[in-house]
Amino acid sequence: MSNNAEILNAILDLKTHIDGRFERVEQRLDRLEQRADGVDQRLDRMDQRLDGMNHRLDDMNHRLKDLQVTTHNQGERISRMEGRLDEQSRILAALIPTRVAAVPPAAE
Repeated sequence: MSNNAEILNAILDLKTHIDGRFERVEQRLDRLEQRADGVDQRLDRMDQRLDGMNHRLDDMNHRLKDLQVTTHNQGERISRMEGRLDEQSRILAALIPTRVAAVPPAAE
């Protein structure tokens, strides 16, 4: 029987050893899960920040396009105004008699 008792004790020792190893592995897994959860939370925060940045960039893009349209429209208006000023300058030049325009103001 002592042989059986020794075998049982060896089996119990092996079970105790294996249980201890499993417990340590479970503890390590728990720590790894906690770290992975922390990484997931950080990634979620980074995703939220990136989403916010994307929204701001989209808004800036829309504003830039609006500004481009406005600038283009203003350029067209300025061109029309320049055309009108040129026309008015030609009209004024045609209305002023050549003789008066040729005489300096002090000579009159």
